[in-house]
Amino acid sequence: MGLAMSDRIRLLVASGTNWDFPQRVRDSTAARAFSVIIPEDDSEASLLKSAPEADAILCYESRLPASVIRAALSLKFIQKHGISCRNIDVAAATERKIPVATMPLLRSITVAEHAMALVLACARKVIPGHLAVAHAVYQEMGLEPVLSSQRQQGANWPKIKGITELHQATVGIVGMGDIGMGIAQRCRSFEMKLCYHQRSPHPKTIEQALGMRYLPLDELLAVSDYVILVVPHTPQTEGLIGAREIALMKPSAVLINVGRGALVDEDALAVALHSGRIAMAGLDVYRKEPLPVTSTLRTLSNVVLLPHTGGGSNRFRAVDIPASLGNIERFFSGAGAEHIVNPDATGAYIWG
Repeated sequence: MGLAMSDRIRLLVASGTNWDFPQRVRDSTAARAFSVIIPEDDSEASLLKSAPEADAILCYESRLPASVIRAALSLKFIQKHGISCRNIDVAAATERKIPVATMPLLRSITVAEHAMALVLACARKVIPGHLAVAHAVYQEMGLEPVLSSQRQQGANWPKIKGITELHQATVGIVGMGDIGMGIAQRCRSFEMKLCYHQRSPHPKTIEQALGMRYLPLDELLAVSDYVILVVPHTPQTEGLIGAREIALMKPSAVLINVGRGALVDEDALAVALHSGRIAMAGLDVYRKEPLPVTSTLRTLSNVVLLPHTGGGSNRFRAVDIPASLGNIERFFSGAGAEHIVNPDATGAYIWG
């Protein structure tokens, strides 16, 4: 690889707007094998200035164009902190025979799991089922508990309507970054049909690997049984889902929001849920947090409300950076890096 085992790997950290990321890399106990290079800022000019020193680049949110890759004359390896390589010119790296690797992040995985928890809670009517059992509503129904057996049981004794399965249902994911890809993987495990929307489509190889198709937002809303929002809150996404967009959805559709609260017009959503215009919603985020006591959403039976717990534990702080650094170290030690997206840097772009 051109490095003696005793040498420290010169690692350029291209963090993007996540300004504390380079320092967290430097402070990590897993950084012992590295000499960390932090550019002055996120501009292409700063990256070009620092690139010639780098043996490896750890790329988070920065755009890593061909100019930077070609200027890094000592560069041997690029590690993406995450799984989406949209911000990296993989073709330029492949041209120089430089492997590019990805790394699934726990902080993205936990949100993806949370989104699926909301999807399942809505599909299986978990909250109505829990309340029926916890509040012993059988008493109001004139039922008496009876001893159950393999052949005799009280299946769905509360007569909860609308319980369904995810198999072959269509899910539309709005925002196909790291979290969106994590959700897509999990939806595939349920054999759901996948479509997605974002500002620009992924390469066909990525779409084929995840078994998904790109659709304009209006078309996605019209065909999806479950619409999952994972985009960030920006001036462009403010109020992304309002009364017009909800009117495009199926009456049987479910809206899931694990992005940011301001993506959704909550008043329009409450009206749609109350009138049955859409079937359910699963929300982890709100325009105001905590959700105000005055919110109509609190009074509805066809909504699952969680207190912005999608981020899970803080375990990702101890896991994610060491995982990416460890993959770089494995490459330079000859042990073999994982999750290479351009195997042997032959030009094949395979999402992994």
